[in-house]
Amino acid sequence: MKTFLKILVGVLLAAGLFTFAFYRTPQERAFAKHLKQAQAGQVEAQLAVAQDYLAGQGTKPDAAQALQWYQQAAAQGSVEAAWELYQLYTLGKGTTLDEKSAMDYLQIAVQQNLPQAQYELGNLYAQGKGVVQHNGQALYWYLQAAQKGSSAAQAKVATLATQDAVLFDEVNRLVQQQQSAQGGDGQAMLFLAQAYQAGQPLLADEALAVEWLKKAWETSNKTLASAAFELYRAYDEGKGVEENKETAQEFLAQAAQLSYPLAQYQLGELAYADSPARLEDAFAWFSNAAAQGHSQAQYMTGFMLLQGQGTAKSVPLALRFFEQAAEQENPSAQYVLGQIYLKGAGVKRSPRKGRAWLERAAQNGSEEAQAWLK
Repeated sequence: MKTFLKILVGVLLAAGLFTFAFYRTPQERAFAKHLKQAQAGQVEAQLAVAQDYLAGQGTKPDAAQALQWYQQAAAQGSVEAAWELYQLYTLGKGTTLDEKSAMDYLQIAVQQNLPQAQYELGNLYAQGKGVVQHNGQALYWYLQAAQKGSSAAQAKVATLATQDAVLFDEVNRLVQQQQSAQGGDGQAMLFLAQAYQAGQPLLADEALAVEWLKKAWETSNKTLASAAFELYRAYDEGKGVEENKETAQEFLAQAAQLSYPLAQYQLGELAYADSPARLEDAFAWFSNAAAQGHSQAQYMTGFMLLQGQGTAKSVPLALRFFEQAAEQENPSAQYVLGQIYLKGAGVKRSPRKGRAWLERAAQNGSEEAQAWLK
């Protein structure tokens, strides 16, 4: 009997030692399961492991390990992981404080339409923290988050709408245009491009402006002439895109072929400056743009008629184009008309009319007219 009891005690003791050595709590078992799945590349498991490390659930707390697992999940496109990484880098938790990495991950979450990330970016722009302070940009991101149900963002929008109704209307209109653009509206795309070019009501973004211009051009089946002309300017000046004169000229030609007066006038300028052999081309482009009411093209058409450049000389026709441009307050045309009437060059001399045109030219900034009047 004593021998049996000794054996029983030994068995129980061994069982206790085994249990003590190998027993795992439900949390530990869950962590082990998550870890195995995470190592196999499962994003949800990677998020769970990172959260377990942060909370010390089923394992010892380890913020550095949490950071690594969030990074792996973010690399596979997890917006939740990007948001968590923003916070860890902002707090310096599990790593050194790193504002640049924090902003990189915040932007990822923002672009994937996470409302809390958009709200946070609105706060940063409102405070000028890590970014330039800009009320329009702040309101834009508050509106984005508010539309996705963020009550905090909705409260901010309501406050800002009261404080600055003009800015609210401008940003709200831009958001509406953005929605139309995302639905395939080419004119709305053009509106966004021009807003980003001008930097109003949001910060200027030349690269984003070019993106919208390209979308507008393609969406319109290459019929939106103003988009082609703006792309010409972007490529010609290297704004928002790498400078490429050849591509620029292709867009300029397409805009001109669509009878866009700014493009026609520009082609006229290029031809006029190129060589005397291209004066006829210059006159053709200027007169085409003039027919559509482009005031500087009207002036250049009149000037070439007056000089007989690229066309037969005709003072009466020149006067007609000068008058059209002058009535649109073109100071160059007003100055030339003033001189023509003062001198009676091809018209009946009229000092009164001449002085009147020179005074209008001076008011519109003509230095030649201002000098003559003095």
